[in-house]
Amino acid sequence: MRNLGLKLKIWFIVTITIVVTGIVIRSVWQIVVIPTAGTFRIFIPLILALLGLNAVIIYLTIKPQKLKSLPIIIGVTVVATASLMAGATHFVHFIISPEAAPVLSKIIATSVILPSLSAYVLLLYFIWSLRKS
Repeated sequence: MRNLGLKLKIWFIVTITIVVTGIVIRSVWQIVVIPTAGTFRIFIPLILALLGLNAVIIYLTIKPQKLKSLPIIIGVTVVATASLMAGATHFVHFIISPEAAPVLSKIIATSVILPSLSAYVLLLYFIWSLRKS
């Protein structure tokens, strides 16, 4: 059973890393396409925040003892739910828009939303199973 927990942790870390990688690629692409001061001001901190968030998620996945308090569990669940809702809404609006004409746009968008759904289910399972134990 311990081996299953390790496999779930690895699955979760890989899934989150794929999501962050897709968002970082899209952000870098935005900087390359529209290289203005405003774009740099928005996307450089976003990229750094995403990489930092990925590191925190990996840390909390490896050392889940920090996640045992109920307020943290509820907060993480609410943020994850809101993020997934926003991502799914953006995905639906983006895919049907003319901006998604290049195939690469659709590939990047799909590489973000599908692992996001997987990560959400894993996150709920992982966090609430910690609470039960």
